[in-house]
Amino acid sequence: MTRRSHSLPTSLALTLALLVAAPGMASATGLYGGIGGIYTDFDDVDNDSRFGYRLYGGYDFIRIPALLRLGLEGGYTRTGSFEDGDGNTDRLSNGDAGLQVTLTTLPLVNFHGRAGYEWGDTEGAMFALGGSVSVFPLTRIRAEYQNRNEFDAGMLSLEIRLP
Repeated sequence: MTRRSHSLPTSLALTLALLVAAPGMASATGLYGGIGGIYTDFDDVDNDSRFGYRLYGGYDFIRIPALLRLGLEGGYTRTGSFEDGDGNTDRLSNGDAGLQVTLTTLPLVNFHGRAGYEWGDTEGAMFALGGSVSVFPLTRIRAEYQNRNEFDAGMLSLEIRLP
């Protein structure tokens, strides 16, 4: 696994920009954020399945009621520790951003897909598929599968949407 230099402040700044820059645009659409736990499985590493976390935020800039939402989502992911090929213990920290499409045809359940790019300790294309269920008017429980450059991850998160 090739480890690349990264800037944690840059990744966090981009994630926070999605959460902070859009309040003026937030009307009956869009702004949301969440935090979740992830379970990672690295592609070329033994003793690798560990828990980590992900912070994310986004803005839905197109919304067609009872059909779909289209928006941008960014996040910061910190994997659990793993043993690399040299026997060293390591963790990965990555930022990501992507275009997300959410199907909203069912009243309480949504399904989404996201394609984007990740950077940090590893970089490259990433995609995600998942769904969420409404538990309160502005709160959703979200489950997601992520395929990233160096690892796959399952995520379970709590998401809050602004009205």
